Amino acid sequence: MKLIGMLDSPYVRRVAIGFQLLNLRFEHQSLSVFRGYDEFRKINPVVKAPSLVCDDGQVLMDSSLIIDYAEAIAASGRSLMPNAPQQRQRVLQLTGLALAACEKSVSIYYEHDRPVEKVHQPWVDRVTAKLLAAYQLLEAQLRARPLAASSASMDQAGG
Repeated sequence: MKLIGMLDSPYVRRVAIGFQLLNLRFEHQSLSVFRGYDEFRKINPVVKAPSLVCDDGQVLMDSSLIIDYAEAIAASGRSLMPNAPQQRQRVLQLTGLALAACEKSVSIYYEHDRPVEKVHQPWVDRVTAKLLAAYQLLEAQLRARPLAASSASMDQAGG
């Protein structure tokens, strides 16, 4: 398997860490969706990082879907998502907040990468408010119930 994307992407890092926790061997190809656009497009016409080129040549994308596939093929049978409803709900809540924060961070980065005269400040303010809300909720959850994790027991939320 080959993981395509830059490790400065929180989504690519999430998959790489998930693969390590599941003891899955993979090759990493550090390819930018910007600087390597044409090369990336040859691998995945959607040009979405992370992309995973499976052993049979099929290409998967989206970190959550790639991790789901990784769990299905892990020899250990280990899952990074607990089965018990209450624990699963917590992991889903924390993961959702973290992914929302990542999404909003990336949106703000891209907006500030545009020419100054094209930056729409009301939109930046709205996305920033969502980003701060995600971090505040995440921090409140973790203050109330800190994560205690080891690599042997770590789940998608880090606990």
